[in-house]
Amino acid sequence: MRISVRFRRPFLITDEEIRTRLTAIREMDFHAAETLAGDVMKDARVPLHQLYRTIALSGHPDRSKAQIVLEALDELSIMPWLAAAGKLSGTHRIQALFEAHRASKRLEERVVETLRSMLPGHAPLPPPPILQGPVEVEPPVTRECDEAYLLLRRLHRPDEATADAREHDSFWRHTREEERDRLIRLYVDTGEFQ
Repeated sequence: MRISVRFRRPFLITDEEIRTRLTAIREMDFHAAETLAGDVMKDARVPLHQLYRTIALSGHPDRSKAQIVLEALDELSIMPWLAAAGKLSGTHRIQALFEAHRASKRLEERVVETLRSMLPGHAPLPPPPILQGPVEVEPPVTRECDEAYLLLRRLHRPDEATADAREHDSFWRHTREEERDRLIRLYVDTGEFQ
């Protein structure tokens, strides 16, 4: 007698499944979109549980191997390192927090490098979609360099109040192109925002 066991993997959502589910989502169906996002997140996080559990056990024989795997995962290792730090104490906790910090800094450096490479791009970006009814005021034209500058400014000023950041963004979008170009050049030359 042959016994056949069928099991479904609890994660590993495929690209094809994502495409199919995206197509099936009706316009403005936020619940379906959130469900898909949750499944993708679960897929991304489930395999990492074992990694941070292994690191959290200081006597585990595979601890050093798990650390190597997390280092290779780069920014995906931030949450597992933080989760492990919550279960560790002493120097192991400090090391886990340091690794999370180091991974986040590498991610930030890559983001900044990408945004800085966008600063010379003067291509206009498509305007945001207008979801309902006629528009009284057309949104101002923004360029690739404008968006990169605003994102870099937010990264460099994480403690700025949301209202102040929005006010600056609005001011920026209504400033003449020549003035925006001057401020972008000033940032590129000095690393300072005005």
